[in-house]
Amino acid sequence: MQEIYEKIVELIHDRKEFVLAAVVNAENSTAGKTGFKMVILPNGKFFGTVGGGVVEKDVVDTAMNLFRTRKPFLKTYTLKEGDETSLGMVCGGTLSVYMEYVGPKQQFVVFGAGHIGKKLYDITMLDDFFDVIVSDKRVDFVSEEMFPKASVFVNSNFYETARNIPLNDGAVVVIVTSGGEDDPYILKALYEKNIRYQYIGMIGSLNRRSKCFEKAKELGISSDFLDSIYAPTGIAIEGDTPFEIAIAILAEIIAVRRGAVDKVKTEKKIHDEGTELFKS
Repeated sequence: MQEIYEKIVELIHDRKEFVLAAVVNAENSTAGKTGFKMVILPNGKFFGTVGGGVVEKDVVDTAMNLFRTRKPFLKTYTLKEGDETSLGMVCGGTLSVYMEYVGPKQQFVVFGAGHIGKKLYDITMLDDFFDVIVSDKRVDFVSEEMFPKASVFVNSNFYETARNIPLNDGAVVVIVTSGGEDDPYILKALYEKNIRYQYIGMIGSLNRRSKCFEKAKELGISSDFLDSIYAPTGIAIEGDTPFEIAIAILAEIIAVRRGAVDKVKTEKKIHDEGTELFKS
């Protein structure tokens, strides 16, 4: 048990995210006992145990979803024949496992501090969920005074800035730069970090996206990475003010985090469907 606590301290010190799973109730015949604990990492590696077997595998699988939702979860397994929560185990006991995400605040990175970038910042500040980072190469647009609760990066070279910003797995990134000529280089820096992003969104028309992705491929960015980008960003609410566009972007981020993005109409879907119709 001591090793688990040492691992937790190490991960917190290193600002690493993990899911803590603990058996909070065990009745009758179960391999897992009350107090058993596991620490699960985003890559599926784990330390400790909640009893082993298929229940433990299911706890690891469930934990993977918590890295996305970041919401605590209690799951009870009734290990009796015919019970759908038994996972095929029939030892006769009942096991309840509490799982909790632990980690630093999720990073919300905004490249471009214009009207939309500022609205994104203003709205996210209504909650305490994100660690906000804002970057622009225009000194007049970004400062600690304008974004007092954000980490601010000002540099004439977006690639250098994006490369040097320390990002964690699960970061959210929104690219709302002016003009778009810097976007391929921002994507290159993000790609080279080789981390797991929860969301990357990029504003702009289909033409802007096409030019950006064409250049990005020349810079060595894989098609799989580009396909994962929500471009144009936002759900389709036909918003045209900075506030409405920011709301649409944040709504899409929430849909991605909740696993509901397939249930909503996004700007990316509309553009992609239009492209397919044009090809046909």
